[in-house]
Amino acid sequence: MSAPKLLFLHGFLQNGKVFSEKSSGIRKLLKKANVQCDYIDGPTTLEQKDLPFEIDDEKWQATVDAQLNKSWFYHSEISKDLDLSQAIKTVSDHIKAEGPYDGIVGFSQGAAVAAIVTNKITQLVPDHPPFKVSLIFSGYSFTEPDPQNTDQLRIAEKFQDSFTPLADSPTKMLFVWGASDVAVPATRSKYLYNIYTNGAESTDLAKCFEHPGGHMVPNKKDIIRPIVEEISSAVGTQN
Repeated sequence: MSAPKLLFLHGFLQNGKVFSEKSSGIRKLLKKANVQCDYIDGPTTLEQKDLPFEIDDEKWQATVDAQLNKSWFYHSEISKDLDLSQAIKTVSDHIKAEGPYDGIVGFSQGAAVAAIVTNKITQLVPDHPPFKVSLIFSGYSFTEPDPQNTDQLRIAEKFQDSFTPLADSPTKMLFVWGASDVAVPATRSKYLYNIYTNGAESTDLAKCFEHPGGHMVPNKKDIIRPIVEEISSAVGTQN
């Protein structure tokens, strides 16, 4: 019987190789638990003008030289302007070619894509079963002001279906965020988490883990060991 396999989706201005290095703590614990980790690159090659912040030419050239100018989609502050078609196709095609996968792991931009693919996997890859586990690091959804409720947000109409969990989904959803995250504040990650719990603190299939750090995948064992135990339990490798 082959080992369970997880698909990893990196964040903005990363690639699969660097995400593998940045997530080495959890990757090594998963390997010990006999879980394979498969890292792929996003389909978008960024240019300096595509960044939502300023970066000097020398730093940008170093980013390009290291092949870190990758993402899953072009950034936009306006949710309805986002185009995820290429991202979803890239992940779906990879799953068709290399799957089946027992679960998916995403960080930041990759976490948003991972959440959508988790919800849509049986539609995107019709002969693929629902994931057993989905791990969302610094995840977020695509929101807009709610016209019915002043000062409140809702999922952008364009993506409401994408962020609707599969009815009776068997997938264990694990959410991890940093209390000091500035790039994706914890409130945004909690908003996504609450979609799966309907406001409850946690459920059997949706659990959250907060760490004191920022926009990162934590590598300290006391933080990631309980997460790996949840994954092992979901994919059936727990002793």
